This record gives sequence, structure tokens and C-alpha cells, in this order.
Amino acid sequence: MHVENHQTLEELQRLTKPLAQKRIWLRHQAVVLAMQGQPAPAIARALGCSRRAVQAWVARYNRGGVAALQERPHTGRPPRLAEADVPRFRARLEAGPTPEDGVCTFRCQDLRRILQEEFGVTLRRQAVYDLLHRLGYSSLLPRPQHEQANPEVQEFFKEIVVEQIEAIAAAHPQEEVHTYFQDEARFGQKGTITRVWARRGSRPRAVRQTGFSSLYVLAAVCAATGAMSALIMPELNTAVVNLFLEQFSRELPVGVHAVLIWDGAGFHTGEGLVVPANVSLIQLPPYAPELNPVENLWHYLRAHHWSNRAYRDYDALQEEAVKSLCAVREDTGTIKSVCNAPYISRGA
Repeated sequence: MHVENHQTLEELQRLTKPLAQKRIWLRHQAVVLAMQGQPAPAIARALGCSRRAVQAWVARYNRGGVAALQERPHTGRPPRLAEADVPRFRARLEAGPTPEDGVCTFRCQDLRRILQEEFGVTLRRQAVYDLLHRLGYSSLLPRPQHEQANPEVQEFFKEIVVEQIEAIAAAHPQEEVHTYFQDEARFGQKGTITRVWARRGSRPRAVRQTGFSSLYVLAAVCAATGAMSALIMPELNTAVVNLFLEQFSRELPVGVHAVLIWDGAGFHTGEGLVVPANVSLIQLPPYAPELNPVENLWHYLRAHHWSNRAYRDYDALQEEAVKSLCAVREDTGTIKSVCNAPYISRGA
């Protein structure tokens, strides 16, 4: 194929090498191979494209040089929901249903009605789903919120907790301060059901046990380092929490002082609580489990290890708890991701 001499072969190779966009790189590489004397069928086989595409790219280069190989503007059809209306639609979604909507959660048919009545836009069902995904929305199960939760108190805690951690660090200048979150969970024969992959339109079945044996898992995690300390016990009281604190203290690396953030349960605040010297406590606001990322760890364990199964007795529960906790403890990347608390800006 004939190739115009807009650049030398060396210049074109130098321009082609750093290209990150594959589509643009393919066009440049086709012209490079053509300048080296390769025929269009051989270039097409080498690049995994059609012969006509190679010929078209070389023709574009011949007419306009390297600039002609860039992406052309794609106008396309304008979106049905105007960009100016997107913030208002997003605000309508975030605010949730009104009493006039007559539902407790938006369904696709409700959003289609809102788009038509309030925005003058008519969309099919799939187009509504595409719009939601494009705006970053997905169908998620809400986290339960206690009716006595106080959002203002929670926001105030987020503002001052970092200052509290910094004050503890200043009081221990010779030690490295790591921030941990702690919580307890009950795991037993009162089983739970989680999502499974199944054929569309089917209603899969899963075991949901109704036994009475159970145990308690106590865990503390540091999202910055991925470290985790856990204890499995048949009951939960102040004495058990003291055993956990003693174990947690022993597992801390030498020269590390831990800030342990937990809730105000009675066994966390009782007179018999013994706090090790290398641990400082910060209490969460009442009715604020969403501020404790260990809650996400329990959700992860129930979704990936503790659901859709039946357990013979306490020993079977204990065996599964040990196995799943060991697996999670070894996976520091999951701990860092699942237990991340963005409002804690201080690192490990």
C-alpha cells in the first residue's frame, strides 16, 4: 500500500509507542506496518482487525497525517433526561418517596411516573435502569437504623474523634498509635439466608435453621493495617470482655498503643472492666452501629460463611467460626476494604 511521507518511519514509531488508547494505537500501528511494506491482509491478521479497516486508516493518514488518526467527534442522540434536570432527579431519589407517592420504596414504575409527570420524560423500564446505573445507583438493602439514633450527635462524633485519637497519641509519644474498632456478634442455629446466583425467574431455596445453640464472636480490627484480633466464647459478659482485652493487648506489636473504639454496651462500661496499659478506649454515640465498621465484617461473614447452612451443635458452630475467622484474618485486603471507616483520617 502507498503511504504518504508525512513522517518518517522512526518518527511515527516514536509517536505510536506511548499511546494508551488501544483504538488510536491500532491505527498508528497499521500505518507503521504499511510503511514497512506489509500488505493489508497481513496487517489485519497481525492486529486482529479487518482488511478494510486497515485500508481506511492508511487512507485517512494519507489525507491528513497523524491528526487524521485521532477520534472523531461522536454527537449521538442527546440524553432524554437533560443534564440540567439530573441534579433535581438525583435529589428526588435521595429524598425518598413522599406520602403522595403511596409507596415505602421506589419501584421502576414509580420512577417512570415521576420522570413523566415531573420531568416530561417518557422512558421504558430498561432505560430507567440504565439511567440509574449511569448515575451511580444500584438496588441495595438498607442498613437498619434505630428510631432513637441522633444524626447530629453522630456528625459531632465524627468531627471530634480524630482530635481524641491525636490527644491519645500525644500522651504516648514513645509509642505508635493504631486505631481499632471492636464489636461482638452472635452466631448460632438461628440461621440467616443470603443472596445466591440462580436462574432468572426462579425462586431458589436455602436452609434457614431454627435451633437454639449459639456462640459469641468478639473482634477488633484495624482497617489501616488489616490486623484483626478475635475471640470465640459461649457467653458474653464483662469477664469475657476482659479476657478479650487481655488477648488483644498481648497480640499488639511491641511499641504499639491501641485506640479501641466500641459502643456503650453494659459489659464495655461496667465497674469490673480491666483495660490494659497499652489500650485506650473511645466510646461511640448511642444507637450508632453505622459508625462501627466491624458491623460490615459481620455482614461479610454472614453473607460468605454463616448463611444458607445448618449446624449440628455447638461444636459445629465453633468449628465454622474458627475456620471463617482464620480465613478473614489472613485476608488483610478484605479487612482493609470491608472495615474501612472514612471518617477516621489518621493512619495506622
